[in-house]
Amino acid sequence: MTRTSFPWTRLGFAALVVVSLGLGWWGLALDTSHLPGRTWYDVVYHDLQLFVMGADPASGGGPLSWQLQVARFLAPGTAVYALFEAARALFTGEIRRFRHRRAKGHAVVVGQTDAADTVTAALEAAGHRVLRTPDAAGLADVGLTGATVLYACGDDTTDATANVLTVAEAENAVRRAGSGPDRLYAHVSDPDLGVALQARHLSCAEPGVDFFTLDVIAAQALAVREVRRIVDGPAAPAPVTHVVVVGSGEFAKALVVGLAREWELAGDGVRLVVDLMADDAGRVVEELRGRWSPVAEKIDLRAAPALGTGSTAVPDTVYVCHASEGTSLRIALTATKLWHGGPGSLVLLLDGLAGLTGAFGTEASRVLDNLDGRLRTVTMRDLLADVERAEARAHADMYERIARSVHHVYLRNQRERGVAWGAVPAMVRWEDLSQDLRASNRGWVVGLPARLARMGATIAPRDGAPEVVFEGAELDKLAEAEHELWESVRVAQGWRSGPVRDDEARVHPMIGVPWSELPEENREKDRDVVRLLPEILAEFGLEVVRYAESPVPAAMS
Repeated sequence: MTRTSFPWTRLGFAALVVVSLGLGWWGLALDTSHLPGRTWYDVVYHDLQLFVMGADPASGGGPLSWQLQVARFLAPGTAVYALFEAARALFTGEIRRFRHRRAKGHAVVVGQTDAADTVTAALEAAGHRVLRTPDAAGLADVGLTGATVLYACGDDTTDATANVLTVAEAENAVRRAGSGPDRLYAHVSDPDLGVALQARHLSCAEPGVDFFTLDVIAAQALAVREVRRIVDGPAAPAPVTHVVVVGSGEFAKALVVGLAREWELAGDGVRLVVDLMADDAGRVVEELRGRWSPVAEKIDLRAAPALGTGSTAVPDTVYVCHASEGTSLRIALTATKLWHGGPGSLVLLLDGLAGLTGAFGTEASRVLDNLDGRLRTVTMRDLLADVERAEARAHADMYERIARSVHHVYLRNQRERGVAWGAVPAMVRWEDLSQDLRASNRGWVVGLPARLARMGATIAPRDGAPEVVFEGAELDKLAEAEHELWESVRVAQGWRSGPVRDDEARVHPMIGVPWSELPEENREKDRDVVRLLPEILAEFGLEVVRYAESPVPAAMS
């Protein structure tokens, strides 16, 4: 229960008004009793006039009763105080709006939805200042031109493009002003539409806009956290890790995809078995396998249409993330078959019911027990919060996520070739990668549209069609573009050519060398990146498509 402060100021003001009226009535009744024709209406009228210093009996001077003497000073003072408070309230709002319009380095959140509240809480938890406006009409009042990031999180249930239009309006305002956030994010409740919008923006020449779905972002964050917990835990993972995902909503599906992607690199030969438990589990399993290559190739995903129809073995972890939070809570607290795991083995997702997270525990002050430590609760806000992110953002954008995937594929291939962790500066996890190498991977993503345009191709949502294959002269043309892009990014970072590679001095022998003169080993590395492009995009539900049915000869000129 939230306690509200007692309104002492308002109570004191009301008391002053009552005392002023009472003393004024008393004093006027005494001092005007001798006047002929005086009525009680006259007393009331003159009593009210005390507040504007216009009561005739009190303004003429002479001997007055102490009651009226006090009232004729107290009543105008009360009126002046009331005017001061009204002016202060008015100008405080104006001053606040003035300061907001000129604010710098903050985040702007547009909307009055649960998504807006969640993003705001995540940003504030990371120590960032957030200014909010209910709609795009208030962008100027929250200092758009001084903001570093904008999140459009309005209600898009009736108009799926509502937040897209807000971002477009903000982008136009930033262009006109010449300043403003360099990153604009639009929340899209429909993940399929979100992927389609991401594909179109990835094909633009300028980065800076991203379309996200909270369920997907939070599920990916949970997947990263959980895989680390399993792999980096005190005990080595068993040969087979078995988890159950209860639900088939967007969060549940995104969690399966996230687990598959993270397990590909971190699993190190350990088999991951995932049972999806839902009424429509069969259909969802086929959908996930068809669209997301890591799901089809890196984990064993099985359908469990009802509780108890999957494996009879006790799962290592159960994630209860039904589309209805009430249903999730009921399942977690009544499905006793899910309680047989170890500490923290039952994970309950809460968002709208996030207040319940503090109710579970083992201390005497808790309202509900946590099944002897087996029940863990996670919230959307907790999953989005990233206290280590210096800039005001609640999540990694599409460019950063694909850049991470590029590095992910690089690590996997190098590991398959026998390269040990830490053998070269790039052989570390993304979290430990230097900022230069991160920027290099991000530059790869930013330059992707231009390279695909040479081949008459673009990016689109994956639909199960045969993947585009680059080979022959076309492959070499794209590989050459890869080398040119790599070189331009390195030079922009201050690297220069030299006979021996020196990462500290930023010297690399391949800078300034034309692709045709590179050693075959280096050229093959560039070809590998092109060959793996469909696989990298497939991890995000995307693919390369050609505008023509076959490669366009003119593109090769």
